[in-house]
Amino acid sequence: MKIYRIAKSRPKLVEMSGTLKQTDNGFVYIDVSNDVVDGLFSMVDNDKNDDDLVKPPYNQKKYNQLGAHISVINDDELDDDIKELGEEFYFKLSDVKSTNPEGWDEVKKVYFVEVESPELEKLRQKYDLPKRLNGHQFHITIGVVKS
Repeated sequence: MKIYRIAKSRPKLVEMSGTLKQTDNGFVYIDVSNDVVDGLFSMVDNDKNDDDLVKPPYNQKKYNQLGAHISVINDDELDDDIKELGEEFYFKLSDVKSTNPEGWDEVKKVYFVEVESPELEKLRQKYDLPKRLNGHQFHITIGVVKS
């Protein structure tokens, strides 16, 4: 999987926060305002003829219409109760990048902003999980190009 830096400019490292939540099937995430995606969407350098670039399809059944979010723990990673649900976690936005996602057949390219959060890494480690989900940097999806 190749990842490219594709933003016109790097966002300033501004500390933000979101609330830790969990879906009925056990997926744990940080709820982020959709305004974050709206603001970052305009930063995508769309000179690569990605005419079909759209905001993420947050209405997928799998995500129970979550809206903008940071994935923290997949539903198949943990059977324990998460005690920190409802707590605020802090993060900083980093680079805007793109990749051709594996396993997301209806999307040929995804644009995302990487997120730095030592708090989320510590949370995962507290539950005996690796610091990062699937070995990837935490991120917020900000746009997709459908197949």
